[in-house]
Amino acid sequence: MTSIPPIVEPGPRSPKFWLDAAQGAVRRFCGWHVAPVITETIRLDGTGQRTLLVPSGRILEVTAATSDGRDVLAQVDVSGKGMLELRDDGLWSSRLGGISITLRHGYAVDEAPDVAGVIATAAARGGGPGGQIVSQAVGPANVRYSGNDIQLLQTELATLEPYRL
Repeated sequence: MTSIPPIVEPGPRSPKFWLDAAQGAVRRFCGWHVAPVITETIRLDGTGQRTLLVPSGRILEVTAATSDGRDVLAQVDVSGKGMLELRDDGLWSSRLGGISITLRHGYAVDEAPDVAGVIATAAARGGGPGGQIVSQAVGPANVRYSGNDIQLLQTELATLEPYRL
């Protein structure tokens, strides 16, 4: 017995899917997470320099830092705008992927309501529970939903510009 193909392709049904997709679009445009505040570990290519630019526009705390597997947290000075510097003439690794940084960064929703608004609006535009219908046919009946490719509008990009790296 052969299986019958579904009449309607199931599109993304979860509002969380669209929220994550909108957050991803904001992150791609800005070059970093932006909002809300999260803790994450970032692996970076080494610079061989004293200073290191971390992809973040607002570092609240660095909780771990290694360079070539060596713990350097006690030597790290932190700029809130994404720069880390090693004290005592220390140099960051020069190896690809040689640096690992665990940090708490971003803005709380109430500190950046404009960013939260862009994320919420883009997620809602993504279609919420059903996704955006991008094509529809009558016979044999089928519907195609958009994927997680959320397009930010020019006004939204302008709102995000101050947060862009």
